[in-house]
Amino acid sequence: MLDMDLGVQRNYREEWSQYVNHGYMPPNFPDNQTFPADLERGFEKYIYSVNLKATHSQGERRDLSLGLNSEYQDNRIDGRGFIIPAFTQAVLGGYIFAKQNISASSIVNLGIRYDFGQIKTQPYSDWFQSPNDDETEWLYVQRATRLDRSFSALSWSVGYNFNREIFLLKANIGKSFRMPIAKELAANGVNYHQFSYEVGDVNLSPEVSYQLDMGAELNTNRFAISVNPFVNYFANYIYLNPTHLHDRLYGNGNQIFIYTEAEVFRFGGEMHAHLYLAKKLKLGIIGEYIYSEQLSGSKKGFSLPFSPAPSGLISLKYQSLNLGFVQNAYLYADLRITAIQNQIVPPEEVTDGYQELNLGLGGEVRRVRISLQINNVFNSKHFNHSSYYRLINVPEPGRNVAVNITVPFNIDITN
Repeated sequence: MLDMDLGVQRNYREEWSQYVNHGYMPPNFPDNQTFPADLERGFEKYIYSVNLKATHSQGERRDLSLGLNSEYQDNRIDGRGFIIPAFTQAVLGGYIFAKQNISASSIVNLGIRYDFGQIKTQPYSDWFQSPNDDETEWLYVQRATRLDRSFSALSWSVGYNFNREIFLLKANIGKSFRMPIAKELAANGVNYHQFSYEVGDVNLSPEVSYQLDMGAELNTNRFAISVNPFVNYFANYIYLNPTHLHDRLYGNGNQIFIYTEAEVFRFGGEMHAHLYLAKKLKLGIIGEYIYSEQLSGSKKGFSLPFSPAPSGLISLKYQSLNLGFVQNAYLYADLRITAIQNQIVPPEEVTDGYQELNLGLGGEVRRVRISLQINNVFNSKHFNHSSYYRLINVPEPGRNVAVNITVPFNIDITN
């Protein structure tokens, strides 16, 4: 079986805001620029892709796939603001994937892949002048330099699946590769969406990691439980490193983050279980935990920024009720419990734990589905450590009441 996909995309984005001068920007926008005064940023991207795949199947016991993926991007910028330069990016990858059924319930799979990528960035200088350090000369500050870098690596994966009626077991071990993207290499501006000033590093190496993930699931008519642990080792993990510095020239005092790489060890997992306490009463429990530690670099011994705190969800749902003219009625209560997050990266702040209660009910009336949801019933004020709103001390939403009404309809278009 031979498959080929050809793709062409054009993405166009503009961000508009009234002209306000920051730093050494002129009080009045000059009329000799090539972009409008109120165009904060413009992005235009052309993507051309070709994907080829050949699959050979030998009955139900063995499958073999070979593939080739390629993509070329042409990214252009516009406007008075700057965060990343114009750049082009080309990637090419080839892979072989094999799956072997060794028994009626056991499957082994193996994959190997080679990737090559090249990225070229264009230089960029401010459209206005700023003084040098001793204020003896005014210059157009260069925010990005010309860059031409190539990356390549071999990655692989080996997996095993065992599936027999009510029991499922799976395991996978492998090596992965990711080349740094344009903003990690060449960013130098305000990220208004994340309330930060981001600075790239042109010397970043590709991100390489080794991972082991497993999963086990037991599923019966009365209850089900699944556990999914994982372990990661990153030879060099790329992340936004928070600093104590703040930008005063291009934005509104945003904290400066610098893209950094470090050796990182990480492990964690998820657990899910549910139990029918009665025929229509279901109890569910979900738990999540992740631990990260930097093994090198300036933040050695610390976690990673914006690491989620351990959390759990306890849910109780009464369902499949028929109450007169209300069919398939249900009601539920969810209690989310999140622990304190004190595994931080300076100058991050510790985020307190919290509890949040959500309630809901619903049903169908003459095929019209109606539901009522009340989130954060007690209107508790709390913060999400993994949210960028934490940087500016904006709490999560308070009490929120939502009513949903879904009216189905059918249109007969047959003759």
